[in-house]
Amino acid sequence: MRTGGLIHAGLMAALVGLRHTDTFAVSDSGLPVPPGVPLIDLGISYGMPRFAPVVELILEEVTVEAAWASADVVAANPEAADLLTNRWHAELIAHDEFKRRIDQCRFVVRTGEARPYANVLFRAGVPWL
Repeated sequence: MRTGGLIHAGLMAALVGLRHTDTFAVSDSGLPVPPGVPLIDLGISYGMPRFAPVVELILEEVTVEAAWASADVVAANPEAADLLTNRWHAELIAHDEFKRRIDQCRFVVRTGEARPYANVLFRAGVPWL
């Protein structure tokens, strides 16, 4: 049994299964997930769990080499925009392009986040030792 960090068995299994260049997303409660893309739904109510703490826990478990977010986050959700661009170094792209890239994800982690455009797409890296 884990003593800290993530304890969601399905999410841990998905993260452990990632390989170099695989992509996955962490989303707010409203991002449409295409049929066929596995969904790990953590949302239990609007606002719970929040987007940022879920991303932080995930980033403690996986190596990431690139990240993307919707450019619409800047105007619609400045708090998320700051985290996405300054802390997680996400490149901002058109929202339609962001949604198209979700089709290629190994999985999407849906949070209960109720603020708009709190979504990020990550590309797995390699933890070279």
